[in-house]
Amino acid sequence: MRRTGEITYFILPEFTGRGIGVELLGRLTEEAKARGIDTLLGSISSLNEGSLRFHLRHGFVECGRFRRIGRKQGRDFDVIWVQKFI
Repeated sequence: MRRTGEITYFILPEFTGRGIGVELLGRLTEEAKARGIDTLLGSISSLNEGSLRFHLRHGFVECGRFRRIGRKQGRDFDVIWVQKFI
């Protein structure tokens, strides 16, 4: 049985704050439950503070971090793994 699913979705900055993320996360969560998945994982760039805040507000917790594994626009970044039991 599959227990864990990794979610990935991107919302353009001009469309954030409109409830789209809440709607997408809700649909992904319901589909995961219907498939017998009880754990969701996501990876977020440490430069994407809005996404990290969003996921933490919606029940995800940080469960791992790969430090300084990338560079974007001259800035080092971490990849933060988050997890939610559903």
